[in-house]
Amino acid sequence: MKAKPFEYRFGALGSCLLGRESQMSLFVKGRSYYFTRVKDIHAEDGTVYITLFARLIVKTAAKTKTTWVEIEEVNWEQASEKLRTMPNSMYTYGISESVFLELLRVSTICHKELYFLTPIYLTKNRVQMK
Repeated sequence: MKAKPFEYRFGALGSCLLGRESQMSLFVKGRSYYFTRVKDIHAEDGTVYITLFARLIVKTAAKTKTTWVEIEEVNWEQASEKLRTMPNSMYTYGISESVFLELLRVSTICHKELYFLTPIYLTKNRVQMK
């Protein structure tokens, strides 16, 4: 008996596997959206400061484009308790296009909220700062 092509021998499973390969190649060719937020502390001339950083980027196979970025420095003495107790870390979230667009909208209205926000994410990477 002559073997049938892959799709026919494995039925739905074969189609599912082929579909997954197609989806993966589309993902590589498509856009990826990321939100990064950082909180760190440092001292200058005996004064302690908290540095806050947030960024929204779009990545394609060809390039990475920053669509919004903000950095602020807050004197430790003037910082809220919530800000002081946040861990010194860098978080990078892989997010959907719809979440990205909402965060971009928030950045134009009240960008300081983004320093504290954890979005609905697809992936998450945390780097502990010293």
